[in-house]
Amino acid sequence: MMKNLLKTAVVGVTVAAASFALAQPALANSFSRNVGDGTVSYNDGTDSLCVAAFNTEGARWVKVKLVPLSRPGPSPTITDKNNYYGHPGNTCGSLATAYEDTQYRADISSYWGERGTTVTHSSTTFYS
Repeated sequence: MMKNLLKTAVVGVTVAAASFALAQPALANSFSRNVGDGTVSYNDGTDSLCVAAFNTEGARWVKVKLVPLSRPGPSPTITDKNNYYGHPGNTCGSLATAYEDTQYRADISSYWGERGTTVTHSSTTFYS
């Protein structure tokens, strides 16, 4: 009897947890990613995607092309060049006009003068 109650409880908890996990809507998320030549970050609270090229060792830039995946929306390209180009800060773009919970793919590339080539990084997906 006790064994059957324990089995029933374990099965019930497992089903409830699985149902909860599957029923969650797509949620917006913030992230920050180092791409070697700089960083790419998204702040869900401000709906802004920021790109920052590192200010070390010569010319560097980081570029992000945003592609909406789940529905139409803004698709800006944001590029930041470092202090070698006279720009020591970062560059941000807004997704404030995107529908809430739109899935985006961020296609990221960067350049470093000492390497002399552009690198294409793996994409990052997130929700606005």
